[in-house]
Amino acid sequence: MPRITVDIDATASSTIRTSDDGASGRLTSTGWPVGHGRVPDTLDDDGLPLDALVLMPEPALAGTTVPAWPLGVLHRIGAQAAPAAPVLLCVAEDPSFIDLVDTDDLPRWHAEADAWAAVLERLQRRAVGQVAYCGTRAEAEHLVSDAHHAYERLTGCLE
Repeated sequence: MPRITVDIDATASSTIRTSDDGASGRLTSTGWPVGHGRVPDTLDDDGLPLDALVLMPEPALAGTTVPAWPLGVLHRIGAQAAPAAPVLLCVAEDPSFIDLVDTDDLPRWHAEADAWAAVLERLQRRAVGQVAYCGTRAEAEHLVSDAHHAYERLTGCLE
């Protein structure tokens, strides 16, 4: 899986959780923290670093950089002045998330697009609009790649 880094601005608790604890099949009630931040060395259509939401095993302090892999893209409608669709990621190399690799895996984690949007709204302290759909991991990888190329073109770092 391609790994990228995310500079975390803030972390909030979430309702995103697994549906059972493995062998016993008991439901869990603990949510995983979600960090909000930016993907460095990328530019979105507005000339800003890509917006990112990162599922993580423990909260991260603001200013922390975490390695992550893409899961999908949260597409929203109706939010005035909403930034580009945030990339959804999870922390890389953590065994807790080994089976979470694409948007098809999100329902097992109770991590549908609405759960991500609720966390984003809390972190940004403003309405983020309605969720239209959650794009795939391939779309997220393509978005990150395009945003990185836009950054390289602007900075003159093309090879």
